[in-house]
Formats: sequence, structure tokens, C-alpha cells
Amino acid sequence: MKLKSILTGILAIAGTIDAAAQHSTKVVSYLEVYDLETRTHQIVKEFPFLIEAPNWTPDGKWLIVNKNGRLYKISPDGSTDLIEINTGSINQCNNDHVISADGKWIALSSNDPASKGWSSYVFTVPFEGGEPKKITPIGPSYLHGISPDGKTIAYCAFRGPDNEADVYAMPVKGGKEVRLTDAPGLDDGPEYSMDGKHIWFNSVRTGRMQVWRMKTNGKQQTQMTFDENMNSWFPHISPDGEKVVYIAYHDYELAPGEHIANLNVQLRMIPAEGGEPEVLVELFGGQGTINVNSWSPDSRKFAYVSYRLEEEITAPKREMAVQLYSARQLIGTPELFAKNHKYVLGRLAQMGYTGAEAASYDNGRFSGMEPEDFRTVLNEAGLEFMSSHTTRPLTAAELASGDFTEALKWWDLCIETHKRAGVPRLVMSYSQKLSNEQELKVMAEYLDAIGAKCNAAGIRFGYHNHAHEFERIGDTTMMDYFLANTDPAKVFVEMDVYWAVVGGAAPVDYMNKYPGRFEVLHIKDKREIGQSGMVGFEPIFRNFPKAGTKAIVVEMEDASSPNILKGLRESALYLRNAKY
Repeated sequence: MKLKSILTGILAIAGTIDAAAQHSTKVVSYLEVYDLETRTHQIVKEFPFLIEAPNWTPDGKWLIVNKNGRLYKISPDGSTDLIEINTGSINQCNNDHVISADGKWIALSSNDPASKGWSSYVFTVPFEGGEPKKITPIGPSYLHGISPDGKTIAYCAFRGPDNEADVYAMPVKGGKEVRLTDAPGLDDGPEYSMDGKHIWFNSVRTGRMQVWRMKTNGKQQTQMTFDENMNSWFPHISPDGEKVVYIAYHDYELAPGEHIANLNVQLRMIPAEGGEPEVLVELFGGQGTINVNSWSPDSRKFAYVSYRLEEEITAPKREMAVQLYSARQLIGTPELFAKNHKYVLGRLAQMGYTGAEAASYDNGRFSGMEPEDFRTVLNEAGLEFMSSHTTRPLTAAELASGDFTEALKWWDLCIETHKRAGVPRLVMSYSQKLSNEQELKVMAEYLDAIGAKCNAAGIRFGYHNHAHEFERIGDTTMMDYFLANTDPAKVFVEMDVYWAVVGGAAPVDYMNKYPGRFEVLHIKDKREIGQSGMVGFEPIFRNFPKAGTKAIVVEMEDASSPNILKGLRESALYLRNAKY
């Protein structure tokens, strides 16, 4: 196995060693049950701490979960508190635990305190509690299945000089382990069907994590899902053998071999003989949500855990928008927007953003959508359509002649479209660098003319800067000239504070020099807000009243990791906890 594959596998499995490490921030856990007959789900109980991976007991009386290295049972209707199951000296149980078909014992994965180092082994313990018996002498071993006759366990194990992660089986009484898969990359999550004929598992062998099925002897390994843009993990087959539920991760948030916490994921279902997946639930979760089989004995329901990050719940609420250009990798084209907008916009609202600034206007549409429909999808996600970026710069000929009649015609359709969308602000997002006072004069007149048209439509008009607006042109700059020579009733400036600093300017100096002109501010940093130390945000926040600031917009052009949503979340929390 190549080093990259080894590392990917280690990352994928490492989370099961220590759940707290996966959930690096405190979470609120919601134990939920999905009812297939009514196609509804309900929260059974809320916990102000981390619980994971429910099993449903064969008699239907209990759900089993893990918490802080221990196992607990709770009534499926939430009428009891968590009741600890005694696991003796084994107190580092992870979220890999399975109940035998007769309900008499539990197999679990845990570190062995008696061994050196940290590794996962498989143990068994009576359902009513006791001192566990160690089954696998070698680690790492991560349990996922018990055969219906209770004689064999199936698990994912790292073995060999390259630490290849494959599916293994071993007698419960102990003995020689048998390797069932040997494909390149990670094979994980093995689980027996109740008729004892198959083991279901997930494999990354085709380049994307997908659900597979094989005979219990490892023969006839068959791909069962062909999900596009998703990585599919942990197939759980129902007791009646008819359907399989699994968890699917959006591929732009993690590598195929990773299953981590605190992401927006889907629970999907396919017929046991294969077919098109049905999306049952979209939720915030991942690691810990449904790692092990959680079907009710009658195959009508299954249990799972969803989460909320405590800091997202408890941080002060702020009115703040997000520039959707920040997530251009996910929603930057009409095709991407159509595919991903529900997920991305919903996650932005979860983070605490209350509004959105568009950057996708094109010839009467936003992201390929009619203006009314675009506003609707924003509102349905919990975001106000606060402002919109677009531009039609003047050509060299227009700047030289001072005749921008044709340019204003372009704005007529643009303004009418924005009026239909009900957006209160329209912002010219860019002008090229100007070179002399004549060009400055023409551009200022152009901005006033656009502003007058916007005013007639009931829309405020603004201009957005980059760094070149602060370069000297004679005895002035583009920024200073526009602020001094445009009508405040027609034009506000949406100052991008990061680009101002890059351009050598102090945003607060402009706020003091031109009070009331900065109705909207772009709050931006080199990457996540507040992390570079380049921009002094606190004095900017203190001067909001003087600047006339009514709204702020977060924009990120880059992030510290490939996951831009992670960076936007960190930026949102920085602003929500800022003192202003």
C-alpha cells in the first residue's frame, strides 16, 4: 500500500480510538429515531454531551450507546436516563459495539489498559455487565459485526508491514483470524446479514468510498452503491434482510477514506439487492451518527445521533452576511449551485450567518435561476438576500469620451432583475485602475448615474474597493476621489477592510475622514477572520457608528485548509464573539 493510502486509512480509523478527539469542540447530542412507515424522524432525547452509535437490542427494549469510554442503555422512547452497563476494567470503549442476535452479550472495541500504547481490540461482555473477555490478541481491530449464530465476529484490522486496512473474521471463542478482503485502500464496517449469507462492508477500492457485499467467506465481492459526489460508509442491513441504511459524506469536505465528525451528512437507504439510493435524512453529524447497526427488531425503525456544536448554539447572535463568492468551489456555477445550494446555504445559516451577498448575477438571472426563485432558496435556508455584487466597468473609449450611455443600458436590466429579487443593495464589485483625473471624474459621474437609477427602483447602490483604489493618482486616490465627488444619497462605499490594508490604508482613518459613507463593510482577512493579525478589527468595530455601517459581509478568498466551510465557520464564530 502506498504511503498516502496508509495515512488515509489511519485517519479514517483514528477517530474510533478516541471519540473526544474527533469531536474537538463540545457538542450537544440528539438521539433520534427514524420511522420508515411515516417517513418521519423524532428526537428521543437531548444530551449536553457526546453520545455515539446506538444499537437496538433484539427484544426492542433498549438502545445502547457509548459515552466517555463506557457503554449505556436507554429506553427507545427516552423515558429512562442513561443506565451504565458494567464493562469492568475496560473503560475506553469506542463507538464500535454490537449486540449478539440472542441479546445475551455485547462485543465491543476498546483500548486495553493492560497493553502498552494505544490500540483497539475486540472484547465481549455479558449484556447485564461484567469483566470483558479479550478476543483479538492483535490491534488495531475495530469490531462491526457478529454472525447470527453468535460464533464469529467481523472487524476491520490494520495488519502487515504496510498497515493495510482490511476485513477480517475470527471465532468468538478465539483462534486464527481470517483475512476476507485484500483490495488496495481501506475496507471497513463489516456487518453480517441476519440470514448469515453475506457480509456488508464499505470499500475505497474504486477511488470513492462505496458500499459492498460479499459472501461470508470473502467470495463474490460486489459493489452495491455507485453514489456520485458522495462517500458512502457503514452499511446496516435490516433484520428482515430487505433494506440497507448507510451514511454518506459530501466528497468536497473530506477524502474518500475519512469519516469524521461535525459535517452535514445524509442517511441513505437502498434495497438489499441493490438499486437507486433514497435520501432519508440530512443532518449534522458524521463520526458517531450511525457507526453500527441500529435497526429495530421489526425493521420499521432505526436510531442514530445528530449533533450541534455547543459554541454555535451559545455564541451571541449577530446580524452578518456572507459573500457567496467565498464558497465558489461549491456553488460558483449554475450547475454547482443547483446541486449543492441546499447543503451549503443551510450550513452557512447553522454557523450563524443571517444574510447573503450574491456574486452570481448574469444577464437577468442569479446562479442560473430566476431572481424570485434565487431569493426563495436563500430565505428557505434562513438567509436574507442582503446585497449583490456585479459590475460593468467603463471601457477605455467610454472613459476617454465621457459617454457612458451604452453602459447605463446594461444596468437597466441588472437593476430590474435585482428589483424583482427584492434585494435592498446593489454593489459594483470592480473597476479597473484609473490613471488620471479625467478618468476619475467620468467614473464618479458614472457611479452617480447608476445610483440615481437604483434609487428610482428603491435600491441602494454601492461601490466595492480592492487594493488599487488606494494608490496615488496625482494628489488623490480613486477611493478619496469617489468619496469626495459622489452624492452620498446615491452612492455608498462598501469598504473591504482587508484590501484597504493591503493597499496601505487604515480603514479607521477613512471612517473618520468620510463619516457615514460606509453603509456596508466587507470584513475580510488573509484567510479566516482575525487570524493573520494584519487587520485591526477591534477599532474598526468600535467605529461602526461613525462609519454609518448598517451591515457587514464576511468574504474569504482563501482558507487554512481545503475545506472553505470550516474557515467560514471559524470566521463566523470570531465575529459572533467579538466585542461590538
